This record gives sequence, structure tokens and C-alpha cells, in this order.
Amino acid sequence: MIRKRYTFLAGLLLSVAALGAQADTYPSRPIKVISPFPAGGATDVLTRVLAERMAKTLGQPMIVENKAGAGTSIGAAFVSREAPDGYTILMATNSTLVTNRYLYKELPYDPDGFAPIGMVGVGPLVLLASPKRPFNSTADVVAFAKQNPGKLTFATFGAGTSSHLAGELFKERAGIDILHVPFKGATQALPALISGDVDLFFDMVATGMPQAEAGKVKVFGITSPNRLATESKLPTLAEQGYAGFDMTAWFSFVAPKGTPAPALEKLQAALADTLKDDAVKKRMLEMGIDPRSGSPAELAQQIKNEQPIVSQLIKQANIVLQ
Repeated sequence: MIRKRYTFLAGLLLSVAALGAQADTYPSRPIKVISPFPAGGATDVLTRVLAERMAKTLGQPMIVENKAGAGTSIGAAFVSREAPDGYTILMATNSTLVTNRYLYKELPYDPDGFAPIGMVGVGPLVLLASPKRPFNSTADVVAFAKQNPGKLTFATFGAGTSSHLAGELFKERAGIDILHVPFKGATQALPALISGDVDLFFDMVATGMPQAEAGKVKVFGITSPNRLATESKLPTLAEQGYAGFDMTAWFSFVAPKGTPAPALEKLQAALADTLKDDAVKKRMLEMGIDPRSGSPAELAQQIKNEQPIVSQLIKQANIVLQ
């Protein structure tokens, strides 16, 4: 009996020692960061800005890989199958952690099957129109749509993304019928808008505004309740008669469920440190993204608050489960 007790205690001490060693040595090799959007889009740019700065704190490279498609499901599924060792993390959006659970009958991943690292930021979208169309305002778009139901199309980052929900909310508030055309991201949707293959697009500020400023697309409004400081001349859709219009994209980092606490804590500390960096904050604000705390608690609260809102919007918009 005494020998068994010593054996148990020895095993316990070895486990504690191993855990301590892991805490001391993590990370000992590069960390893979999965961006569930195509390279060059706003989310991908944000991911790379954060990864570059976090790598300095962690002392290891953070290598961004793009696995785009299916409303972030492809990238999320990939990360969910990776070893929970802290060496693969995901840039997760509201689509990944909230919307997809209401949009798909079956998902290749569990939205609740991730370990939270932290909340990154929140950003509004801008309503863009093709230069091939004679619209010069949101009112023009709505008037044409009412006279020609089902004739206008709106591009999105993909089914269930913030871009899609913004379009559905616009349809509901304006009382119009416009057709959804999903793409894998802004890098595909913007060329289609510029060429006139689609008519409208709710895009992130970082990718949409440069095209508008270059005269390649038209911009009519922003989806946040208040004007953006960096684009103060651009009116909100709420100001234009669509009361309470509020649809933003948010961003976070998560890891596979079961990732050891020491690894999560180091990732969380690196993210929080990164979001305090003045250069990073400036870059995010220029992209139209409001930096957040980087805390897992804020991310958990964001998910909890948004679930009933998104669920109701999908029901109201009669979005058919896929």
C-alpha cells in the first residue's frame, strides 16, 4: 500500500513538473495562425498586423495561413481538428462563433468547441454600389429596388458573415427584395462590384473605402450607430432613415478546445500587450476597427449578447438553413 502511494505521488509530481516545464518553454517553435478569409482582405490584413506584433512578445514567429470559404467554416474546421497544444490558433469572427450555428443544419466544427484567447476589435461596414449603376445615394438604391423587386444583387464575404447579415438587415429595414450573391471574401467581391457583375456590397472600411476614394465604387453609408472618426463625412444608415441600423463585424482569436492553460495564458498576454501598442491601435483605427481588450471574458460576453439578436434576424429574414 505504501509503495502504491509513493508511486501515485511520484506520478503526480512528474505531471506537475511537466506542466511547469511546458509553461516555461512554450512557445518553443512557430505558431500557425489560420485566417479563414482570402489573402489581402480586411480580416486577413488585421490578422497579419496582430500576428507580427504578438510574435515579438512570444519570441516565436506566427505564420498566417489562409483557409477561406463557407462563411469561415473551412478555416474553423481545420483548427478544430488540430492538436490542442497552442501551436495553431484561429482568427474567429461573429460568423464563426455565432451566426453559423443558426445558418447551417450541420457544421464541420462546434462553435462552442474552442478555447477563447481574446476579443480583438469591432468594425462597421460600408454600403458600396457598382459604378455601372446610376445610383447616387441610398435613397436611389431603395427607390430602384422597390420599382424592380428581385433585380438588384448584393455581394457578401459569404453566407452568414457580417456582410450578409448587413444586407439582410438592409432588406428588412428598407422593405426591399435584393438577391444575395456570396463570395469567399472582399478580394473576390470587390472586382465583381467594380465590373458591375453585382450591384451592392457591404464591405469593411479597410478594403471598401480605398476603392471609393479611387472612384472605382460608390459609397453611401456606414452600418454603425455612430459615424466613424476616420470617415466623419460618411453618414450612418440610421441617419438616413433606417432607425436602429447597427451591424458590425467583430474579431477574436481562439484555439482548439483542450489547449493547456499555460499556453492560453501566454497567448492571451501577448494579445493584450499587442492591443495596447500605439502603432497597432493606430493601424486598426485606420482600418475602421475599434481595438478591444484582448480578454477572453469580453469575447465570451460578446458571444452571449449576440446570439439572440442574430437568431432573431435570421428568422425575420427567412434565411433558409443550409
